[in-house]
Amino acid sequence: MSFQTAKDGDQAKNPSVFDHVNVKNMFVMLNATRYPAVDYNISFANQQFSRVYGDAAIFGVKFFGMDELITQSNISPSEFKSLYPLFVFDISKQREKLKSSVLDIQIKAQFTENVPANTEAFALVISDRLLSFQSDGNKMSVVY
Repeated sequence: MSFQTAKDGDQAKNPSVFDHVNVKNMFVMLNATRYPAVDYNISFANQQFSRVYGDAAIFGVKFFGMDELITQSNISPSEFKSLYPLFVFDISKQREKLKSSVLDIQIKAQFTENVPANTEAFALVISDRLLSFQSDGNKMSVVY
């Protein structure tokens, strides 16, 4: 999950650069189960984002099972903060009931200040199952 402010349709702005928009906490709700269970307590202004940075840095190790030396992104913490603040949620450890049912996926975020106008949120879902999406306004459900 990540955010971009005022980059849509502007060729002068790099679409591969994201904005942290002063996220304080973010989590995913699968039906009534929260991932991660504990708040991140992020403060980009005070350089407190190591847990989010670590989750993004080890994504390849967890998801692909590759060696850590091969999958490291080589993005420094300062580059992560200013260019690539990507939020990675590992929801692979689910209860058996969730694995075979309709999922209501919600991504919730809290910010330390108002999000700038023209900010868009982007999410990428990687799954080994065939998914279909149903949307009703601000809520999107995933059906297996």
